[in-house]
Amino acid sequence: MNGNLDLMLSLLGMVALRLPVLIALAVSLVWVVDAPRGSIRSVALWSLGLLLVGTLAGLVLNIVPTWLVQRGEYGNVQVLSWLLRGGHFAIGLVNALGTVLLVWAMTRALRNRTAPAA
Repeated sequence: MNGNLDLMLSLLGMVALRLPVLIALAVSLVWVVDAPRGSIRSVALWSLGLLLVGTLAGLVLNIVPTWLVQRGEYGNVQVLSWLLRGGHFAIGLVNALGTVLLVWAMTRALRNRTAPAA
């Protein structure tokens, strides 16, 4: 029972570390969904979706080694390490793409604004 409690506390700690980012993404999604339909909104939604997927996938990749250690499965640690590195690299690419798309949508939205009357 104590091992399960330790695992749950570790998992809660990992989720707590990602919670601010998840809350920010949720608030951003609410704001973007409320925006008028168009290509800029679509790109912004895709970018926020990519960032959300990247954040959740990173959480899962951090949970896997903790879970395996808790179960006492230490076999093929080197192979697992290589797979996790590759996974983190792929998540970094997804996050980078999401960030670039979000900045593109922001700059397009700002350029399309009308200038205030002087």
